[in-house]
Formats: sequence, structure tokens, C-alpha cells
Amino acid sequence: MKIVYVYPKFTALAGTERVLIDKMNYLANQEGIEVFAITHEQGNHLFAYQLSPKVIHYDLDVRYYLLYRYNIFLRFLLRKVYNRLLSKKFKDTISRIDPDIVITTTYHSYLVSMISKYSRKFAIVVESHIDKRFVHSSDSGNFLSWTNRIHGYYDMHVLLRRIGSFDVLVALHKHDADDWSKYIRSCVIYNFVHLNPTGKLSSLESRRVIFVGRYTPQKGIPDLLKVWAIVHSKFPDWSLEMYGDGVLNENLKVEAKRIGVNVHKAAPNIYDHYLASSIFVMTSLYEPFGLVLPEAMSCGLPVIAFDCPYGPRNIITDGIDGYLIKNRNLDDFALKLCMLMESIELRRRLGQAAILSSQRYSEDQIMPQWIRLFEELVTTYRQ
Repeated sequence: MKIVYVYPKFTALAGTERVLIDKMNYLANQEGIEVFAITHEQGNHLFAYQLSPKVIHYDLDVRYYLLYRYNIFLRFLLRKVYNRLLSKKFKDTISRIDPDIVITTTYHSYLVSMISKYSRKFAIVVESHIDKRFVHSSDSGNFLSWTNRIHGYYDMHVLLRRIGSFDVLVALHKHDADDWSKYIRSCVIYNFVHLNPTGKLSSLESRRVIFVGRYTPQKGIPDLLKVWAIVHSKFPDWSLEMYGDGVLNENLKVEAKRIGVNVHKAAPNIYDHYLASSIFVMTSLYEPFGLVLPEAMSCGLPVIAFDCPYGPRNIITDGIDGYLIKNRNLDDFALKLCMLMESIELRRRLGQAAILSSQRYSEDQIMPQWIRLFEELVTTYRQ
């Protein structure tokens, strides 16, 4: 079986990049499966996460980001040229590989459109790593300028028009699968998580709370700082350690410093930082899955998150392995955080349950579901 993953580039220390690389690496180690990664903007940049040498990588060298050197009208014209060039290179590469399965994500409508137009003998799969309502929307600060809003609406139009040509969409939770089901056959397979590889667990004795996530509007960082302002006055000897990719807004950076929050860049050795902490917090406005939740739980950390749409509720069992807070209820979030900070016994009880809960997302639990789906699709196309 030949499986091709199509994605622009794997350069960001972000959840989707990590999940896709992890899946490619796992599949490449299975007997009878060949895995290919097709990018077009990777160039000479290193992969953000280690790619198995068994995965065959092709970069098509069509770098759309170079278009931003030009004004908006020239960008529009040149983008059509780039689309034709990418389509030709993709077609040539796919013809050489002769795959059984081709996979991309809903993030990039131009890739969905390109793949859907291909005269094919293979099954095509699209993965939804962000809820349908947010994938190309202007909500929650995704797009700040009017040009980006227009571009977002157009991308969503293209995505909805073309996605029905795919064979199946794989979502991260039932609500998203239901939203897509009117356009395409949909199912749910959770992300698998590389659970705590260290063989160690947090002692839960440190006075450290940890946040891990990109510094974007989606992650609800202003609310996180408001919560911390409440608890910091009661527990001034505790620190909040934030690890993230991107640049934190300057005003938020000033506020973080004022209330004793330490802001760090994304850390490749993130498990060392989980193990040095005692509580994990997430304040996202929306979160299709929340990879960092089971990561932290596998280190024995109790976790707290808002019950935002829709990932955390599928991971956290409220009061058992962490706390699921009514969405945007800052006072209750602060109350539960204070309860954990003042009681190591409570941290230990929830943390032990969290270790067991996290095992649901191991590769041994999740990846056989993907293989069964692929086998079903290949059997259908070979009939």
C-alpha cells in the first residue's frame, strides 16, 4: 500500500505538523506500507519534528509566500501561475508514485481543489484538524484585515465546493464530523499522542503551573492572564510558565511580567517542562482536540481547561482527571486552580487518574483505526 501525505511545509512546532509526521513515521514502519510526503514550500528547511528516513519526501518548490513581495493585484495574477505550476508538478509526482491513498487537510483549500481535479485510481482522504466553523473564518482573530477576510470566505467556498470529491473526511470529534457530513462521508479518529517517553512522572511538588500552545488569539491567552492575576495574589510563591510558538502581543507580554508569568519560546524537550510542573492549564476559545492535554496527563499532571468547542470535553473527565470549566467562567477556573495549588493530595489523586486517561490516545489504540480505514478504501478501489 502506498500512502501520500500532501502538506505545504513541516516547519512549525505546531500540533498538526507533529501529528502528521508522527503518523507518517508510524505507517512507514509497518510491513507492506510505503509512505510519501509531498510538500511545496519546505525547501532546505529542516522538518520541525524528526521524519523517519523510511518516509520518501518530495518538495515541489512552489513557494507561495514569495508572492507577498508584490501588491495585492499582482499577487492575484501570479497566484494563478503558481497554481498551474504546482498542479503540473503534483501530477507528475503522483504519476511516478502511483499511490493507493492521498491525504491532505482542510487548512489549504487550494490543495483540496488541486487533488480533487486529478483523474485518479486512488482514494483521497481529508483530515480536519480545526473545526469547520473556524477553518477559513474571520472569527476569533483568524483574519485581521479585510483582504484576509475576503480570502478566507473565498477559500471556504472552494473547500465546500470541492471536498465532496474526496472519499472520506476524518474529524477529531463527533460535532465536527456531523458538521461536515452534509458535504462528505465523515468519521472520527482521535489524534494519537506520543505519551510521556521519559519513564518518569512529575512529583507534583513544584510550585509551577504550565501552559503550552501557540501565541495566537485562539488560545485565549488574555483570559489565562486574568485567571492568573486572581490566583497570583493568593499564591505569590507559584509561577506560571508559558511555552509557545510565535510572538506574544506586546501588551500581553507587559501584563504577564507584571503578574509574575514567565513567557518562553516553544521547547522541543517539552516533557522535561511537564515533569517540572504540577498543574497544566488550557484556556482556548476553541480546540478541536488539544494534543497537549494527554501529553501533560501522561506525566501525571492534573489539567484544567474551559469546556470550549469541542476537544477538551472528549479528553477530560471533570473532577476525575482534571477540571472542565464552563466556557469563559474565569472565576470558576481560578477557584479550581486554587484548589489544586493548595492541595498536593488533590493533585496526586487527579494526576494518577490522568495517567490512565491519557492511554486512550496511544499509537497502539489509534493507528489501527487508520489502517483499517485505508484497507477499506483500497479494497473499494481495487474492486
